[in-house]
Amino acid sequence: MPYISEWNPSDPVQVLVFGQYKVGKTWGAMTFPNPVVMDFDRGIATARNPSFVSKYGVRKIFYETFAERSQAKMGVHLIHNAFDDACRFFDEWMKPKGKWKDRVSKQSYEVGRDMFETWIIDSGTTLSVFAQTKAVIVMGAMKLSQTLKHGQDHGVIIPKIQDYGSERSLIEQFIRMVKDSGKNVVLICHEKQSVDQAGVVKEIVPLLTGKSSTDVPIMFDEVYNMRIKKKGTEMFRYLQTMPDSVRKVGSRYGIPNETEWNWEALQKEICNAHEKQKNLGETK
Repeated sequence: MPYISEWNPSDPVQVLVFGQYKVGKTWGAMTFPNPVVMDFDRGIATARNPSFVSKYGVRKIFYETFAERSQAKMGVHLIHNAFDDACRFFDEWMKPKGKWKDRVSKQSYEVGRDMFETWIIDSGTTLSVFAQTKAVIVMGAMKLSQTLKHGQDHGVIIPKIQDYGSERSLIEQFIRMVKDSGKNVVLICHEKQSVDQAGVVKEIVPLLTGKSSTDVPIMFDEVYNMRIKKKGTEMFRYLQTMPDSVRKVGSRYGIPNETEWNWEALQKEICNAHEKQKNLGETK
């Protein structure tokens, strides 16, 4: 068992960052070192945005975009693949030497756990949609839910409690698997607001299903809400790391409020925290 004094800034940094759409969650995540992106939101083009390239250069980022490949009938998928494809993608990358075939180019790539440093899940919110598709189909095949049959009959999916439970199990299992990889991890989520009858916002949490919106953040030491404001002539992407009356966020590393959302800024603050801890240890 290691002592807390042995903690090192080079240890994996695993964060959950949530925020509104199009504020720059993916932008900041792409600055993490040697990332592999599980792209569920089709947001990988951020890395080729002229503003991003002018600031960070053309970065070497390996990615795969996941989607359901089957044709939906009346808007209802009868076959699922996206969630399972993501699991296979993870498994190949975590092998000492793996191989991944791109479905678009048909090219095969050498992959492996020593070839990258960071997992990016973009986003957990859309991954939940694919998990629900799998859950509804699997639960229907097991005769534990009528949701798929009703969807086929009427062209609308109305998930039941057992479907939601299966979806949550899949999502939480997937996130634990990625966190246990020993790599840096960035889990990106959109945000949702809960309001009372008067329309007052009660809380702002990651947009995940049911209790996952609170259970998933518990898995992470670093939970940030990503915000944006104008600073001079540019938009400044920053992190809320201290909780308020509606946002439940926090940083065990002690990342200050309004730290810029990028790897360099995070590393600077993590190293500062380590240095303070070391100095305090030396004075005792």
